[in-house]
Amino acid sequence: MKIHAIQTGTGYVKESFLRGSIKAGGIVPFLVDLHRESPYVKIPIYAWVIEHNEGIIVVDTGDIPSTSTTFLTQFKRDIKPDELIEPQLAKLGIKINDVAKVILTHIHSDHANGVAPFLNTPIWISQREYDSFHSLPTRIINSIALEAPVGFKPQPFQFQPSPLGTFESSFPLTKAGDVIAVPTPGHTPGHLSVIAIENGISTFIAGDVTYDEAALINQDFQGPSEAPNEQAVTLAKVLEYSQANPTIYLPSHDPESGKRLANKQIVPMQESKITQPA
Repeated sequence: MKIHAIQTGTGYVKESFLRGSIKAGGIVPFLVDLHRESPYVKIPIYAWVIEHNEGIIVVDTGDIPSTSTTFLTQFKRDIKPDELIEPQLAKLGIKINDVAKVILTHIHSDHANGVAPFLNTPIWISQREYDSFHSLPTRIINSIALEAPVGFKPQPFQFQPSPLGTFESSFPLTKAGDVIAVPTPGHTPGHLSVIAIENGISTFIAGDVTYDEAALINQDFQGPSEAPNEQAVTLAKVLEYSQANPTIYLPSHDPESGKRLANKQIVPMQESKITQPA
């Protein structure tokens, strides 16, 4: 198994975006803060490719070029045509038809806008993300922020009551059971992460569980949380998993994620920072 980090350009978010909605007191004050003066922070936009003998799995598809600012989140992006996922796959010698399945950690623009080349490929999301995606509030928000193409119809799956480490449920993405999706709600209600296990090491593709490794270690809330009551539980489970299993932790917007993957750098052991939510 080989895993590739694909940086589909660069995003720019406000400092208050990284501080997050929980610290701001909720989504509404969080959005208000974003529209006030605040410096921008540069972040990468990562997608991931898992080369597996059962077929190639793409986790998230990155974003697409645009000169506009996303109004709600004040998000800006700088994406060149050759930074899109399809030409980057070609550089790896991978054709779109070689991809067996696409897994989306969640349906936000910087994870799903790049899905156009994969419309004839199975695209999977969690059942809970699917339900949220088709709800009226999310449809209204996506009409403003999401630029996924016509024909984008992700298919849902249900997590199974099969424990994996600290996670009570999971869903195997390979018959071998070495690439597994686990529920990590918080950023969105149906957010998932993908764990690829080889030689006793777990590569944890974390989407937007946090925006860097330090936030995981410090159990720090970052970014918008659509399911804030579940965020603390998710952070505790992910950190506990990383302490019980050698884990390379890969959030989608951490500037160090690509280096950690290349160097197989695992989450360092910590004195207990995991607190049980009240």
